[in-house]
Amino acid sequence: MQSIRFKYCCVFLLLFVMSCKNKEENTFKRTSIVMGSTIEVQVRGVDEDIANKAINAAFTESRMLDTLYSTFMKNNNMWKINNSDSDTIHVNPETFFMLKKCDELWKLTDGAFDVAIGKIIDVVGFEKNSPSLPDPQQVVKALENVGWKKIKLIEPDIFIKPVNVKISFNAIVPGYTADKCAEIIEKYGIKDYLVNVGGEIFAKGNNWKVGIQHPRKQNELLGAIVSNGIGVSTSGDYQQYFKKDGKRFTHIFNPATGYPANECEAVTIIAKDALTADALSTGIFVLGPLKGIELIEKLKDVEGIIVDTTGHLHQSSGFEKFLLR
Repeated sequence: MQSIRFKYCCVFLLLFVMSCKNKEENTFKRTSIVMGSTIEVQVRGVDEDIANKAINAAFTESRMLDTLYSTFMKNNNMWKINNSDSDTIHVNPETFFMLKKCDELWKLTDGAFDVAIGKIIDVVGFEKNSPSLPDPQQVVKALENVGWKKIKLIEPDIFIKPVNVKISFNAIVPGYTADKCAEIIEKYGIKDYLVNVGGEIFAKGNNWKVGIQHPRKQNELLGAIVSNGIGVSTSGDYQQYFKKDGKRFTHIFNPATGYPANECEAVTIIAKDALTADALSTGIFVLGPLKGIELIEKLKDVEGIIVDTTGHLHQSSGFEKFLLR
């Protein structure tokens, strides 16, 4: 049974943990496979029994979210939403919360972040592991059933969408999962921890160091962030992509054109939670460096760095304070 495929393959993470605060302090670290990638949890400041209970509970939560929102499973929550023969669907509270966040972030990014792009994903074939550049007529046809503007939400639980519009939470579920795992870990009284869900990170405590991968040099970092109580996410064009005529085409789509976004190599976002960072890194990748930085500067508690297709760095005014010196 397959599960959600991340924006990144599981071989390399765009963001990764570099080191811990103090080698003498016990750090309990475990990894597992979920959503087609790796989940890593590290905790400090508790005994091994509490650490294992917290980590097990976090892994259980991540698997539950995978089961709910995978676009690869049949008859799960997401499959039922996308295959309903009615345009009016009653959803559970958690799904409605996520839909509201999608609506908020769609508006925030002026439509660049859009989860109603399932038909384009299908046409290009990334989820079938056989991506290719589709015929322009196929793209035009798919775009008829693409766009959050076609969606309506009615409190407390009604989701209205045309039956041919397909939703994918793949650009938001990993970050949301990191946040939910963090909530669970804190219920065990743990205040010093890190959760890494396929590169979507939430860390709290002292001196967690997160490295930012260079988009074109595999063994080189752009820099490192000191993370405490923040979500961090990177979207890049170098993990899931295909080439045609020497040109690289990423898995991150521009919902307005139906084609892969092509103005950035990588976008790293820092936000108050991993869900927001996850979604904004995708949306800003679509917007491009100029509009992306302009948006970041307008947002509270959001910072970012963008690598454009020439390799030039665009950094928000407050990003430097998070950099490791």
